[in-house]
Amino acid sequence: MEAKENDVKARGYLNESFKVFHNTDILGTDTPVHFHTFYKVTFVKYGRGSYMIDGRVYDIGSGDVILVGINVPHRPDFEKGELYDRYTLYISEGMLESFDIPECHITELFSSESANVIRPDRKEADRFISLMERIDTESRSSSYGAVLSARLLVIRFLIEAARCREESSLTVPLKNEDDRMLSVLRYVNENLSNSLSVKETASHFEMESEALNTSFKESFGCEIGEYMINRRLSKARQMILQGTGPAEACYECGYKSYPDFTKDYQNKYGSLPKLMTKEPGSDDGFSDYFPE
Repeated sequence: MEAKENDVKARGYLNESFKVFHNTDILGTDTPVHFHTFYKVTFVKYGRGSYMIDGRVYDIGSGDVILVGINVPHRPDFEKGELYDRYTLYISEGMLESFDIPECHITELFSSESANVIRPDRKEADRFISLMERIDTESRSSSYGAVLSARLLVIRFLIEAARCREESSLTVPLKNEDDRMLSVLRYVNENLSNSLSVKETASHFEMESEALNTSFKESFGCEIGEYMINRRLSKARQMILQGTGPAEACYECGYKSYPDFTKDYQNKYGSLPKLMTKEPGSDDGFSDYFPE
Protein backbone atom coordinates (compact mmCIF):
# COMPACT_ATOMS: atom_id res chain seq x y z
CA MET A 1 0.00 0.00 0.00
CA GLU A 2 1.61 3.22 -1.17
CA ALA A 3 1.64 6.23 1.14
CA LYS A 4 0.09 9.30 -0.47
CA GLU A 5 1.99 12.54 -0.51
CA ASN A 6 1.41 14.62 2.64
CA ASP A 7 -0.71 11.84 4.16
CA VAL A 8 0.13 11.72 7.85
CA LYS A 9 -3.11 10.27 9.12
CA ALA A 10 -3.16 7.61 11.77
CA ARG A 11 -2.52 4.36 9.97
CA GLY A 12 -5.25 1.82 10.59
CA TYR A 13 -7.85 1.34 13.28
CA LEU A 14 -7.75 -1.87 15.25
CA ASN A 15 -11.09 -3.72 15.47
CA GLU A 16 -9.52 -6.86 16.90
CA SER A 17 -7.74 -7.40 20.21
CA PHE A 18 -4.47 -7.68 18.35
CA LYS A 19 -3.04 -8.64 14.99
CA VAL A 20 0.32 -10.10 14.07
CA PHE A 21 2.16 -9.75 10.77
CA HIS A 22 5.30 -11.49 9.53
CA ASN A 23 6.94 -9.73 6.59
CA THR A 24 10.17 -10.59 4.82
CA ASP A 25 11.27 -8.47 1.87
CA ILE A 26 14.00 -6.33 0.36
CA LEU A 27 11.68 -3.46 -0.58
CA GLY A 28 12.96 -0.97 1.97
CA THR A 29 10.66 1.43 3.81
CA ASP A 30 9.63 4.55 1.90
CA THR A 31 7.38 5.68 4.73
CA PRO A 32 6.40 9.18 5.93
CA VAL A 33 6.20 10.00 9.62
CA HIS A 34 2.90 8.71 11.01
CA PHE A 35 1.27 7.32 14.15
CA HIS A 36 -1.31 4.72 15.20
CA THR A 37 -4.34 4.60 17.49
CA PHE A 38 -3.01 1.40 19.04
CA TYR A 39 0.24 0.03 20.46
CA LYS A 40 2.79 -1.39 18.08
CA VAL A 41 5.60 -3.84 18.78
CA THR A 42 8.11 -4.86 16.12
CA PHE A 43 10.64 -7.66 16.54
CA VAL A 44 13.45 -7.47 13.97
CA LYS A 45 14.31 -11.05 13.15
CA TYR A 46 16.88 -9.92 10.59
CA GLY A 47 17.81 -6.53 9.21
CA ARG A 48 19.64 -3.28 9.80
CA GLY A 49 18.37 0.26 9.54
CA SER A 50 17.10 3.07 11.72
CA TYR A 51 13.83 4.03 13.41
CA MET A 52 12.67 7.54 14.27
CA ILE A 53 10.35 7.48 17.29
CA ASP A 54 9.05 10.65 18.91
CA GLY A 55 11.89 12.78 17.59
CA ARG A 56 14.70 10.35 18.40
CA VAL A 57 16.44 8.12 15.88
CA TYR A 58 17.64 4.64 16.88
CA ASP A 59 20.16 2.41 15.15
CA ILE A 60 18.29 -0.88 14.59
CA GLY A 61 19.72 -4.38 14.14
CA SER A 62 18.71 -8.05 14.20
CA GLY A 63 17.08 -9.11 17.47
CA ASP A 64 15.88 -5.65 18.48
CA VAL A 65 12.43 -5.10 19.99
CA ILE A 66 10.80 -1.79 19.01
CA LEU A 67 7.99 -0.41 21.19
CA VAL A 68 5.73 2.36 19.88
CA GLY A 69 2.93 3.85 21.97
CA ILE A 70 -0.47 5.18 20.93
CA ASN A 71 -0.28 8.40 18.87
CA VAL A 72 3.53 8.41 19.01
CA PRO A 73 5.05 9.65 15.72
CA HIS A 74 7.50 7.24 14.12
CA ARG A 75 9.19 6.43 10.84
CA PRO A 76 11.25 3.36 9.89
CA ASP A 77 14.17 3.64 7.47
CA PHE A 78 15.47 0.38 5.99
CA GLU A 79 17.41 0.39 2.72
CA LYS A 80 15.95 -1.11 -0.44
CA GLY A 81 17.83 -4.24 -1.51
CA GLU A 82 18.70 -5.27 2.06
CA LEU A 83 16.82 -8.16 3.69
CA TYR A 84 14.34 -6.97 6.33
CA ASP A 85 12.59 -9.79 8.22
CA ARG A 86 10.28 -8.70 11.05
CA TYR A 87 7.25 -9.57 13.11
CA THR A 88 4.86 -6.74 13.93
CA LEU A 89 2.14 -6.75 16.58
CA TYR A 90 -0.74 -4.31 16.62
CA ILE A 91 -2.27 -4.35 20.12
CA SER A 92 -5.51 -2.59 21.04
CA GLU A 93 -5.80 -0.46 24.14
CA GLY A 94 -8.96 -2.40 24.96
CA MET A 95 -7.12 -5.71 25.07
CA LEU A 96 -4.64 -4.49 27.67
CA GLU A 97 -7.50 -3.02 29.69
CA SER A 98 -9.30 -6.39 29.57
CA PHE A 99 -6.30 -8.03 31.23
CA ASP A 100 -6.45 -5.39 33.97
CA ILE A 101 -2.83 -4.36 33.40
CA PRO A 102 -2.09 -1.18 35.42
CA GLU A 103 -1.91 1.87 33.17
CA CYS A 104 1.38 2.92 34.77
CA HIS A 105 2.99 -0.37 33.64
CA ILE A 106 1.80 0.12 30.06
CA THR A 107 2.94 3.75 30.04
CA GLU A 108 6.35 2.77 31.37
CA LEU A 109 6.84 -0.01 28.80
CA PHE A 110 5.96 2.20 25.82
CA SER A 111 7.46 5.42 27.18
CA SER A 112 9.66 7.54 24.93
CA GLU A 113 11.33 9.22 27.89
CA SER A 114 14.22 6.77 28.11
CA ALA A 115 14.19 4.61 24.97
CA ASN A 116 11.77 2.75 22.72
CA VAL A 117 14.17 0.00 21.66
CA ILE A 118 15.33 -3.05 23.60
CA ARG A 119 18.43 -4.93 22.48
CA PRO A 120 18.32 -8.40 24.10
CA ASP A 121 21.19 -10.87 24.13
CA ARG A 122 21.14 -13.85 21.76
CA LYS A 123 19.37 -16.18 24.20
CA GLU A 124 16.66 -13.63 24.93
CA ALA A 125 16.26 -12.83 21.21
CA ASP A 126 15.69 -16.52 20.47
CA ARG A 127 12.97 -16.54 23.13
CA PHE A 128 11.27 -13.56 21.48
CA ILE A 129 11.41 -15.29 18.08
CA SER A 130 9.79 -18.38 19.58
CA LEU A 131 7.01 -16.32 21.18
CA MET A 132 6.26 -14.43 17.96
CA GLU A 133 6.14 -17.66 15.97
CA ARG A 134 3.68 -19.14 18.48
CA ILE A 135 1.53 -15.99 18.42
CA ASP A 136 1.47 -16.13 14.63
CA THR A 137 0.55 -19.83 14.59
CA GLU A 138 -2.18 -19.57 17.22
CA SER A 139 -3.72 -16.45 15.66
CA ARG A 140 -4.28 -18.36 12.41
CA SER A 141 -5.38 -21.62 14.05
CA SER A 142 -8.95 -22.91 14.29
CA SER A 143 -8.07 -25.20 17.20
CA TYR A 144 -9.95 -25.03 20.48
CA GLY A 145 -8.86 -22.04 22.58
CA ALA A 146 -6.50 -20.71 19.90
CA VAL A 147 -7.76 -17.11 20.17
CA LEU A 148 -7.33 -17.03 23.95
CA SER A 149 -3.97 -18.77 23.68
CA ALA A 150 -2.75 -16.16 21.20
CA ARG A 151 -3.92 -13.30 23.43
CA LEU A 152 -2.12 -14.81 26.43
CA LEU A 153 1.06 -15.18 24.38
CA VAL A 154 0.89 -11.49 23.43
CA ILE A 155 0.72 -10.58 27.12
CA ARG A 156 3.59 -12.99 27.79
CA PHE A 157 5.65 -11.23 25.10
CA LEU A 158 5.03 -7.83 26.72
CA ILE A 159 5.98 -9.17 30.16
CA GLU A 160 9.20 -10.63 28.75
CA ALA A 161 9.94 -7.33 26.99
CA ALA A 162 9.40 -5.40 30.24
CA ARG A 163 11.72 -7.73 32.16
CA CYS A 164 14.30 -7.57 29.41
CA ARG A 165 14.11 -3.80 29.45
CA GLU A 166 15.03 -3.79 33.14
CA GLU A 167 17.99 -6.11 32.65
CA SER A 168 19.37 -5.29 29.19
CA SER A 169 21.17 -2.35 27.65
CA LEU A 170 18.97 -0.08 25.56
CA THR A 171 20.08 1.19 22.19
CA VAL A 172 21.44 4.71 21.97
CA PRO A 173 19.79 7.27 19.65
CA LEU A 174 21.76 7.41 16.41
CA LYS A 175 21.41 11.12 15.69
CA ASN A 176 22.56 13.93 17.89
CA GLU A 177 19.89 15.67 19.96
CA ASP A 178 20.83 18.91 18.16
CA ASP A 179 19.55 17.67 14.80
CA ARG A 180 17.33 20.58 13.76
CA MET A 181 14.31 18.81 12.25
CA LEU A 182 14.19 16.31 15.09
CA SER A 183 14.14 19.30 17.44
CA VAL A 184 11.27 20.79 15.42
CA LEU A 185 9.32 17.54 15.65
CA ARG A 186 9.79 17.32 19.41
CA TYR A 187 8.85 21.00 19.80
CA VAL A 188 5.58 20.45 17.92
CA ASN A 189 4.79 17.32 19.93
CA GLU A 190 5.41 19.12 23.22
CA ASN A 191 3.18 22.06 22.24
CA LEU A 192 0.16 20.33 20.73
CA SER A 193 -2.09 21.81 23.42
CA ASN A 194 -1.02 25.32 22.42
CA SER A 195 -2.38 27.15 19.38
CA LEU A 196 0.94 26.70 17.65
CA SER A 197 1.07 27.62 13.95
CA VAL A 198 3.61 26.81 11.25
CA LYS A 199 4.63 30.47 11.18
CA GLU A 200 5.18 30.58 14.95
CA THR A 201 7.18 27.35 14.82
CA ALA A 202 9.34 28.71 12.01
CA SER A 203 9.92 31.90 13.98
CA HIS A 204 10.94 29.91 17.05
CA PHE A 205 13.64 28.18 15.01
CA GLU A 206 14.57 31.39 13.15
CA MET A 207 13.46 30.02 9.79
CA GLU A 208 11.07 31.05 7.03
CA SER A 209 7.82 29.06 6.93
CA GLU A 210 8.48 27.82 3.39
CA ALA A 211 11.99 26.68 4.29
CA LEU A 212 10.69 24.90 7.38
CA ASN A 213 8.01 23.10 5.35
CA THR A 214 10.57 22.00 2.78
CA SER A 215 13.06 20.74 5.36
CA PHE A 216 10.36 19.00 7.41
CA LYS A 217 9.04 17.20 4.34
CA GLU A 218 12.54 16.14 3.29
CA SER A 219 13.15 14.72 6.77
CA PHE A 220 9.78 13.10 7.47
CA GLY A 221 7.91 12.77 4.19
CA CYS A 222 5.08 15.22 4.97
CA GLU A 223 4.46 18.92 5.48
CA ILE A 224 4.51 20.24 9.02
CA GLY A 225 1.01 21.77 8.79
CA GLU A 226 -0.55 18.41 7.85
CA TYR A 227 1.35 16.76 10.64
CA MET A 228 0.07 19.29 13.21
CA ILE A 229 -3.57 18.89 12.14
CA ASN A 230 -3.53 15.10 12.21
CA ARG A 231 -1.76 14.89 15.58
CA ARG A 232 -4.30 17.29 17.10
CA LEU A 233 -7.28 15.43 15.65
CA SER A 234 -6.00 12.05 16.77
CA LYS A 235 -5.38 13.35 20.28
CA ALA A 236 -8.84 14.97 20.38
CA ARG A 237 -10.55 11.76 19.29
CA GLN A 238 -8.76 9.81 22.00
CA MET A 239 -9.83 12.39 24.60
CA ILE A 240 -13.46 12.21 23.42
CA LEU A 241 -13.40 8.40 23.65
CA GLN A 242 -12.23 8.79 27.23
CA GLY A 243 -15.19 11.01 28.09
CA THR A 244 -14.01 14.56 27.36
CA GLY A 245 -16.57 16.81 25.68
CA PRO A 246 -15.86 17.68 22.01
CA ALA A 247 -15.57 21.43 22.68
CA GLU A 248 -13.13 20.92 25.55
CA ALA A 249 -11.09 18.46 23.45
CA CYS A 250 -11.03 21.00 20.62
CA TYR A 251 -9.37 23.74 22.67
CA GLU A 252 -7.20 21.35 24.69
CA CYS A 253 -5.67 20.15 21.43
CA GLY A 254 -4.69 23.60 20.22
CA TYR A 255 -7.61 24.63 18.02
CA LYS A 256 -8.67 28.28 18.24
CA SER A 257 -12.01 27.75 16.48
CA TYR A 258 -14.61 25.04 17.16
CA PRO A 259 -16.07 25.28 13.59
CA ASP A 260 -12.55 24.70 12.17
CA PHE A 261 -12.16 21.72 14.48
CA THR A 262 -15.50 20.14 13.49
CA LYS A 263 -14.71 20.65 9.79
CA ASP A 264 -11.28 19.01 10.06
CA TYR A 265 -12.67 16.25 12.27
CA GLN A 266 -15.43 15.43 9.80
CA ASN A 267 -12.96 15.42 6.89
CA LYS A 268 -10.75 12.92 8.71
CA TYR A 269 -13.27 10.66 10.46
CA GLY A 270 -16.37 11.06 8.29
CA SER A 271 -18.61 12.30 11.11
CA LEU A 272 -19.00 15.26 13.42
CA PRO A 273 -17.31 15.01 16.83
CA LYS A 274 -19.64 13.74 19.52
CA LEU A 275 -19.19 12.37 23.00
CA MET A 276 -18.34 8.67 22.78
CA THR A 277 -17.48 6.16 25.45
CA LYS A 278 -15.46 3.02 25.10
CA GLU A 279 -16.17 0.14 27.43
CA PRO A 280 -13.12 -1.45 29.10
CA GLY A 281 -11.98 -4.38 27.01
CA SER A 282 -13.62 -3.14 23.83
CA ASP A 283 -11.61 -3.27 20.65
CA ASP A 284 -10.54 -0.40 18.49
CA GLY A 285 -11.10 -1.15 14.88
CA PHE A 286 -8.59 -1.33 11.95
CA SER A 287 -7.63 -1.59 8.34
CA ASP A 288 -4.83 -3.40 6.58
CA TYR A 289 -1.22 -3.56 7.66
CA PHE A 290 0.83 -0.52 6.77
CA PRO A 291 4.23 -2.00 5.80
CA GLU A 292 7.01 -0.61 7.97
